[in-house]
Amino acid sequence: MSPRPQFSTTEVDARRAAILEAALDQIAAQGPESVRMKDIAEAAGLSVGTLQYYFGSRESLLVHAFSTHSSATVDAIAGLTRKDSIAGLTRRQGTAWETLQASLQAVPRIGDLRRRSQVWLELIAASSRNGYLRDSADAVFDTWRAHFRTLIETGIDDGSFSPHTEVDLIVDILIAAIDGFDMAVAAGRSDVTPERIADSLELTARSLLGVHGRATNSAYASTTL
Repeated sequence: MSPRPQFSTTEVDARRAAILEAALDQIAAQGPESVRMKDIAEAAGLSVGTLQYYFGSRESLLVHAFSTHSSATVDAIAGLTRKDSIAGLTRRQGTAWETLQASLQAVPRIGDLRRRSQVWLELIAASSRNGYLRDSADAVFDTWRAHFRTLIETGIDDGSFSPHTEVDLIVDILIAAIDGFDMAVAAGRSDVTPERIADSLELTARSLLGVHGRATNSAYASTTL
């Protein structure tokens, strides 16, 4: 039996990443219960033995794929608050509202919206049966909450916002709205576009935060994420 070829750290990381991306594609297409190692191997252009070498079992691979997805989402949310760039939206000098507005415009443009929504809903379902995945899902929720809470509290402090209820409730409403749109997208609703999602989130935030004026995203130039 010939020895397994040795790969550099970079090559190993690239292979693992390709496998995880293929697994996420299959999860989105079939649901985790129906995904076979063979399906993932074919999508990744590798053998089943290679998948087993890197991840051991099918269950381990799916758990790693879900965890990778949630970590990427957390990183993307954290990127929304970068000083000079908000998730691919070039930010001009603006108010606290304009910063929050750009963040809401960016929400449906984090990654591939359809796949992200499908995988997220599958992760939520799987997390009820797996403590490790529950922690991954909680990390996404916690990061969203911290992100929106920080932006809203900044606006309250500088007088931009006059909220009609407590901050935590506003944050919960925004997150619930995002999850609702994820469900619609995952279900294949063609009328739920990134523009419609962003405009609806902005309208909701305006109403809850007491922001007046015409809704517009002209202060920001959209770019592809």
